[in-house]
Amino acid sequence: MLDTLHHQKRPTKTTTELPLIDSHFDAELRLPDIDTFQFGKLDDLSLPEEPEQEASISHHKPSEPSLSGDIEALWKLDLNTPDNVSLRTWEAFANEHHVESRVSCISEAGPRAFDALQSHDTDVLQSAFTLKCLALLGLGRSSALFQWKKEEKTFVPTLANVRLSGLSRTAFDSIIDRLSTTGSDFAELRQFVHSSYANKHPLAARVALATSVQAVVEALDQNLSECVLQAPSTLQLLAYFDGPAVLLAEMRNLVDATFHAKTDTIFLSVCHEVIDKFTNACSSFHSLHTEILNQVSRPWYQAICQKTGLTRERLDLPDQDDILESSAHISPHDSAQIHEVMTGTAILAVSAPSHPLLHTASWGIEQPDLETSMMNTDIDRITKKADKYQQDLLAAISRYESGDSKPHGAETKEDFDDLTSEQLPWSLDQAQQTYFEGVGTQFTQYPLNQADASEIQLLVANVLKDVDGNQDVSRLDLHIPTTTTLRRLQPYLNVQARLLNGTLLRLLFRQFSLRDHLTLNRSFHLLGNGLFVQHLTTALFTSEANTHGLRLDNRSKQWPPASSELRLGLMGVLSEAYGSNDIPGNLSFAIRELGDEEIEKCLDADSIHALDFLRLRYEAPAPLDVILDDAAMSKYDDCFRVLLGVLRMLHFVTLLRTTAQQKDSPAAVQAFAHEAWSCVSSLASYFFDIGITGPWKEFQRTLDGIEADLLTEDQEGCYGERVRISVSGLRDKHNDMLDTIRSRLFLRSRHNKLRSAVEDIFGFILGVQHNDLATDESLLWQQKNTLREKIAGLRDILHELTRKVGKKKDLASQDRDDVFAAEVLGFRLGDE
Repeated sequence: MLDTLHHQKRPTKTTTELPLIDSHFDAELRLPDIDTFQFGKLDDLSLPEEPEQEASISHHKPSEPSLSGDIEALWKLDLNTPDNVSLRTWEAFANEHHVESRVSCISEAGPRAFDALQSHDTDVLQSAFTLKCLALLGLGRSSALFQWKKEEKTFVPTLANVRLSGLSRTAFDSIIDRLSTTGSDFAELRQFVHSSYANKHPLAARVALATSVQAVVEALDQNLSECVLQAPSTLQLLAYFDGPAVLLAEMRNLVDATFHAKTDTIFLSVCHEVIDKFTNACSSFHSLHTEILNQVSRPWYQAICQKTGLTRERLDLPDQDDILESSAHISPHDSAQIHEVMTGTAILAVSAPSHPLLHTASWGIEQPDLETSMMNTDIDRITKKADKYQQDLLAAISRYESGDSKPHGAETKEDFDDLTSEQLPWSLDQAQQTYFEGVGTQFTQYPLNQADASEIQLLVANVLKDVDGNQDVSRLDLHIPTTTTLRRLQPYLNVQARLLNGTLLRLLFRQFSLRDHLTLNRSFHLLGNGLFVQHLTTALFTSEANTHGLRLDNRSKQWPPASSELRLGLMGVLSEAYGSNDIPGNLSFAIRELGDEEIEKCLDADSIHALDFLRLRYEAPAPLDVILDDAAMSKYDDCFRVLLGVLRMLHFVTLLRTTAQQKDSPAAVQAFAHEAWSCVSSLASYFFDIGITGPWKEFQRTLDGIEADLLTEDQEGCYGERVRISVSGLRDKHNDMLDTIRSRLFLRSRHNKLRSAVEDIFGFILGVQHNDLATDESLLWQQKNTLREKIAGLRDILHELTRKVGKKKDLASQDRDDVFAAEVLGFRLGDE
């Protein structure tokens, strides 16, 4: 290739827009002869000093420099450029005769020239001194130029009509406003910390927030003090405060929002709501807010751990009676689960105080290492630890149920923790006792965790490095963190809930005989015991001389009976029906509390409400009172009140039918007795068969399934694997069953019209016995027809209820049950 280049003789014709070098272009760009080429001495690139060369150059026009001599002279820099030639603008390059106009820039003359143009009614401050005062203002500290006014909660300038050199009065006031806002946030947050610590009875969550705020303020102060005090200009000073000002404003917003919170739970809920707003607004400090929320949640978190039995540490925490009320920071499902575990733990403490679930350390079970930090929470690791905790608990429960004792040495340690002042080997007077109790309280409190404060300070420092005024939108973290306060506690709560449910269900069914108590209330409150119904009917209605009953059939005066007569008439009814005087729950007759209107109805012995004052009193023993609670017993009482009236009607129509079956009984009497008997017996069979027996059998099948699953779990050696229902779930099923019974007995408000029609029929039938109708058959036939009309009216109401429910697009379970009950009762009343 080199030979080819060497023998190439034809020149290349190249033209350029510069005519000065066009004639020399071809010759100078030809490749040299490689065989004879050698490097020569490099020329000096400095300016030429020979006068002859300068003279030769001066004979040519500036626009056409001479290229005679060595071609390298083209690249020599001529610093002696004529005055009429400009090398700065495109205009001068295009037009050699263009003359630039002179422009005066006042900024190039320095701040003194700017100050000279300003009005003379303001004083000019020194830059270095003023910048330091402005820096102190931004840090929330008083200085010679700005003083903090506590009453006004703002910084006030000490000098009026002043400005900084190089700035107008408007610009200087704007800088003061920005830094004053930041400084006020600093000062207010410091005051919040001081007042929270000085309060004698502060909220635990408020103190936790004050600790976090103090760490944030100290971190900002530490990271800003050195740089802002050395800021060379106001622009640089404002740039230092850009990120911290946003953080301080968010912290101030959080503190102000929680000012009116009266309980720890409400305080924590407000914190969650405010921090959620920051997160949704893509705050650059969401990681810091998450850690602050963790610190504020710690007292609540510790209270949850204590009340759910996950920790046995004796911490001096405030009362948390409302621990689950107004809790916007937890879901309804989590709230229900926590409440279930808390209730179960309290029940177990009364029922089985030595159970391993209550004394994990005594049974050699390692206490859960509960995570207290939200940062880098590893849920998988927590789940594995919770599984190990469950296995240890299951082994301890198995030993406990088999009758094994606690591991050696554990019981002594725990008993020592429970010693009271009376058990100590020395006696103390009241003052000494108070002193030692105070010292004990101080030792049970958590000291200030410096590691937590350092972590927050580290977060502040790291976040401030990433936050600047020119942050790219693509760098913003738009992901909303899903880590909540309960997320790291959830695996342990699930374990605790399963084991508690399994333990309590076994206690309720096996040790405390839940089904026996349910059967007792079915037999007496719902009149499911035939012997009790017989004895009660005799005691209340029979008029035979050899009985000691109340004889309601023959009493038109002196009603209701005196308390002594009532006790004598009902004596032995319950014990004879139960078969023993030792009745569970201290079941006994009592007087129901009634209003004035209800008392008026009771005074009429011929009214269907004559026995409304009589009730059954039952007190469920612990822990059965969780299932048979006050709400459930109130529903039982409502049903007993209605069924007592049905029992009276059955007794009355039975006597009426017996009278009508006599040989000399008129046809009208027989017809009326048959119509009354048919109506009352149909209603009674509906009440007992459809209203009570159906829902009760369905509930019994549920109980049978639970007991069968518990037995299977015992055989398989597991807890909570097959039986997932909780104690509260079982209570809800029992209450749902009672609600269904009440609905079918027409005790809901939606059934007022239907219930009034039934009571009207009962009252009409009872009123016939006091009319001497045996000699007036025409009147008796008229009463029979009236009764039929009332029954027809009842059927019409049932049809109306069915049509009304049928118009709904979506039928609820209650609507479907109403349709079923109306159709069955209508059929039994002879509906075609």
